[in-house]
Amino acid sequence: MYRVLRRLECTPKNVHLETRNIASTSKLIVFDKDGTLLSFDKPWLAWCSRLKSGLADATAKAVEQDMTRILRNMGVDMNKEEIGLGRFAECSQREVRRELTEGFSATLQRVSKDEELASDIIDSCRKEGDGKFPLTDVKTLFHDLKKRDYKIVIATADCDQGIDMFLDDNFIREQVDFVMSADNHTDFPPKPSKISADKLCERFGVDSSNVVMVGDTPTDIQFGLNGEYGLVVGVTTGVGSAQDLNLAGAHVVLDDLSELVSVLEGSHIGDSVQD
Repeated sequence: MYRVLRRLECTPKNVHLETRNIASTSKLIVFDKDGTLLSFDKPWLAWCSRLKSGLADATAKAVEQDMTRILRNMGVDMNKEEIGLGRFAECSQREVRRELTEGFSATLQRVSKDEELASDIIDSCRKEGDGKFPLTDVKTLFHDLKKRDYKIVIATADCDQGIDMFLDDNFIREQVDFVMSADNHTDFPPKPSKISADKLCERFGVDSSNVVMVGDTPTDIQFGLNGEYGLVVGVTTGVGSAQDLNLAGAHVVLDDLSELVSVLEGSHIGDSVQD
């Protein structure tokens, strides 16, 4: 089920025609990764669990409550095994690591442990297979988009290590034209930077009106809006709810990516309007 959520007041007919125009002329589509293409909760809750276990083992569980509190403040509830909107979900992986390292270092100092231990444990938490939780058949989706002459960009807060796992685990490396990650933020500041949104257009020689942004958080939606992208699509497969994405200004909200190609072609929106 999808929802048409336009920022501008217009008749259903205009919504239908505008979306069809975007579908026929767009040449660039930008995807967020975690929560959009890849499950957010499964790999990252496993990562948080490894982090918590590693620090608990190193401190004889003396700082377990501190770890739970630090993660909760960033939007991760380990007791409920849920990740919501917050710094963990919406900041770059580099920023998350820095904040966790600082928080856990202070905790380790309190129990007379080497504060560098926190960084070492964080670095060891990524495991092979973390990229094997796709939210759709990504390879087929990308194949369908390539047949329609789209260039494909992944704009993620994750680091290159996590991106490499995702690309290789899902056999899509050859289909992706560019990756904007936490490790190339010198050239591309983190979402929702308008600088990065504009630079993607410049890189591919595409007018911003012919770019589609797809993501699961208000940060992703704001990125597309800052770049004045022609179509900004929210998906509720990650941490953002339909209400969150609507309030952020998404043009269209989808329950999953299986509907994306149809929405780009205009058929779903047209059918919905006529009903």
